[in-house]
Amino acid sequence: MQKNHATIAGIVGFIAMIAGVMYGVKSGIAAIAVVSMCAAGLLIWYLKRSVSPVIEDEWTSLVGQKAASLTLSITAILFAVIGIVLITASSPANNYDQAGLTIATFLVTLAIVYVATSVYYSHTLRGNGP
Repeated sequence: MQKNHATIAGIVGFIAMIAGVMYGVKSGIAAIAVVSMCAAGLLIWYLKRSVSPVIEDEWTSLVGQKAASLTLSITAILFAVIGIVLITASSPANNYDQAGLTIATFLVTLAIVYVATSVYYSHTLRGNGP
């Protein structure tokens, strides 16, 4: 299977999974959400298996690393702003504290994982050379 076809099929599978989860939650039948998640996981596993690997050079790897780092930074900032807005907008009538604290917990976990993986890879990839 070509990479472009696998990408399109993966996107369609992801959209179908989201639709299945939303329908399962709305109808109150948890099995629909679980089955759609499992089906999407199997589809992505099959598509990943059927696509031949792409040979990457240093430029492609550097672009991927920069994009991942920027995505992580933007996501953290966006979630921090959303969490602050939710906590600030919370009132006795609209209790958004739990959502804000959940987002804060997610951000702390994200920061811990980022620092831990940075330290790990800085020591692992350093090697024995100068």
